[in-house]
Order: sequence, then structure tokens, then C-alpha cells
Amino acid sequence: MLIFGEKSGLTVQAREGLNIGLAVSVRYRLDPKRLSSIHGNLPQPIGEEVVAPVVLTVYRQLAPNYITQEIFATKREELHVKAAEAITARLGSDGIVVREVLLRDLQLPAEYAKGLEGLLLKEQENERLGTEQEIKQKQVRIAELEADAQKARDVKGAEAQAQVRVLQAKAESDAMQFTLPLKQKQIEQTKLEAEARKEATLQNAEAAAQAKVIDSRAEIERQKNLAEAEANRIRVTAAADAERMKYEASVLKQNPMLIQKIIAERLSDKLQIMMVPMDGKNFFAADVMRSAFAGNSVAAQEAADSDDPPPGPTTTAQKRPQKRP
Repeated sequence: MLIFGEKSGLTVQAREGLNIGLAVSVRYRLDPKRLSSIHGNLPQPIGEEVVAPVVLTVYRQLAPNYITQEIFATKREELHVKAAEAITARLGSDGIVVREVLLRDLQLPAEYAKGLEGLLLKEQENERLGTEQEIKQKQVRIAELEADAQKARDVKGAEAQAQVRVLQAKAESDAMQFTLPLKQKQIEQTKLEAEARKEATLQNAEAAAQAKVIDSRAEIERQKNLAEAEANRIRVTAAADAERMKYEASVLKQNPMLIQKIIAERLSDKLQIMMVPMDGKNFFAADVMRSAFAGNSVAAQEAADSDDPPPGPTTTAQKRPQKRP
């Protein structure tokens, strides 16, 4: 591979006479069939003595056919293709096979590069302004179209509202033709409902009066039944009490000592009943008991029959001691 432009300084002139620096790389090989001829006829080294002059000559012959802007931008590829074809043809006649020619870089003069940069900036600004102008024109056009569309919508909306009002008026007029008979029917129905409510109220009042009469009769009958039941209960209770008293009298007649027991039980729940033998033998309170119940024994003996009852145990009452809390 042979590289030009980095150290050797490959420079060409454009049509305006400006110098342009190029960086070119050439990949080549020697034809094996012509090695003896190449070494015998071509100067050595081949890259510097044969390939480099051919590349310089070709680019310096083709560059003046283009202006600087074409070499730099628009026709750069065209120049590269033509140079590669010419280099391949010339070196091929000497037994050198070119595989590839590369145009790697291109250096413009400093002043031209600055001017070109300013020109490009102006072109870009011009393009930007043109684009903005087109955008604004489109925006204006869009606004006009939107205004026209809004106007058309407003007109259509007004027409639609007018048609709606006309239809509503017509519908109301048609509805009135059906509303009047319907109102009359509603009034008649209201009258009928009022009469029905009046009749129902009268019937309910009569039914309530009849119910009160029936309730009063039932209450009188119930009171009568209750009175009869109470009288019957009193009669039955009186008969039972008489029978009970008769039975108690018979029992007391047979056992007079039960009177003391009954009296002692009914005096108070704080009394205790104790059975004591009549003879009082071996009992320390016999005298006290005899003196306390002497009157009761005489009364009992007078009430009894002439036949004395058999001796039995004597009932005594003793006050129970109060329990301490």
C-alpha cells in the first residue's frame, strides 16, 4: 500500500488556481508472471519511483477540470472514479495490479474554507428562513381554512337550531291536540277517584261503628262472665273454708293441745317448738311451763267432752335466740 498526502504532500490546483491538499491511498501488487520484466525494466523502489508519480500526474491532470466547490462537494466521487480508472490503466501496463484507490481526505485553503463556511451558514440561514416562511404561509393557509370551516359550521349550526325550533314548535302544536283530551280524562279520573275515596271513607266509618258496638257487647258479656266466675269462686272458696274449719274443729276437739302449737307458730317465726312430757319429771322448767300454760289447759279441758283425753306430750314455746350478724 502506498499513501500520499500525509508526508509527501499531494497538492493539486482547481480551475480557480486554488491549491487543494489530497490524502490518497493505493493498494497494489506485482504481477507474478512479469516479475523478471518489472525488476529488469522499472526503477526501484517501485512505490516511490513508479506508483507515486503516476498518482500525482493523474490527479494533477484531472483536478483543473473542476472548480473547488465541485471537488469538495458535488463531483468529488466523479473525480475519484476517473482517477482510479486512469491509475489502474497506467500501472497495469507495467505489470502492477491496482486493487483499490482511496481518496481519504481533502484539505481546502484556509481563506476559502472560512468563506465557504460563511457561505454555507448563509445558505443554511436562507434555507431556514425559506422554511419558516413556508411554515408561516402554511399556518396562514391553515388559519384561513379553519376560519372557513368554523364559518361553515356556524352556519350549519344556526340552520340546524332553526330547524330544531321549527320542529319543536310543530311538535308542541301537535301535542296540544292530544294533551287537551288527556287533561279532560285526567280531571274525570280525579273526580271518580275522589268519589271512590268518599264512599270508602263512609264504609270504613260504618264498619268502625259496627266494630265498636260489637266490641262493647263483647266487653259486657266478658264482664258478666267474669262476675259469674268470681261469684262461683267465692261460693266454692266459702264452702271449702267451711269444710276446712269444720275439719279443723273436729281435729282440735280430738287433740286440744294443737291449739297451743298453732298459736305458737303464728306468733312469730323466731319461736321454737319443744314437746315436754305432762308429768314434768326430770325437767328443770316444769314449774315455769305449768304456770305459763295453766290458763290454756283449763280452757282446753272445759271445751273438751266429759271424757278426758289420754295423756300425751305437752307443747311448749321457747323464743329463738337472735342470730348475730
